[in-house]
Amino acid sequence: MTFSRGERIAIITIVSMIVIILIIKYLIINNPPKRDYYKHDLDSIIARREAVLDSIRVADSIEKIRTRKGKACLATTGYDNVSTENQQKRQKSKSPSKTSRGDKACLIPSIIDINTADTTQLKQLPGIGASFAKWIVNYREKLGGYCETEQLLEVYRMDSVRFNDIKNYVKIDSTFIPNKLRINSDAFKVLLRHPYLEYEDVKKIVNYREQKGIITSWEQLTKVVGDGIKPKLRYYVDYQ
Repeated sequence: MTFSRGERIAIITIVSMIVIILIIKYLIINNPPKRDYYKHDLDSIIARREAVLDSIRVADSIEKIRTRKGKACLATTGYDNVSTENQQKRQKSKSPSKTSRGDKACLIPSIIDINTADTTQLKQLPGIGASFAKWIVNYREKLGGYCETEQLLEVYRMDSVRFNDIKNYVKIDSTFIPNKLRINSDAFKVLLRHPYLEYEDVKKIVNYREQKGIITSWEQLTKVVGDGIKPKLRYYVDYQ
């Protein structure tokens, strides 16, 4: 068999490529990469997920510790079992120089007015941190002020357990007058911003005003809105 010069070059090139491929294949099979990139990436994803879960667990633990600390303060200072007058006498009888570091950490104001307290004062309540203090103030602004201490249960994430821990240390001044809605003149959007009024409630009120005139009493407003009206709304209505 005879081949031309070009054919010989082509054959040699093909054979060389086959040999090179076989050599590379042999090296790869006998010397696998030391690092499994797929496994490494998967491990990284799992590690990041575990880190996020750990941070959530730490945050929950801190919140539980804070709540337990507040309850422990109540137990050591005896606020649950003594009257406000006795608490004040007890505090006056203690010499500042003899007050222990633990007692200072557990000092809780006898009563806090939830309509005038700022977030710093609210954080002194057991189980109330920065977030809860902010939510209490924000909801107070939306309402126009608290008229019942039980309205704290309407604050975002407030539950009966936390409320029971603080209810003996909050008050509403008897002279307090909330910011009121002018039910016969406020615009639709103004009325809708109040937590106790839904869209359909405001629609009924505005339609009644336009078609039949002013609303003069709570009984009349109840008939206009219907059974879905929230009873506590009566604190916030001005009929002028």
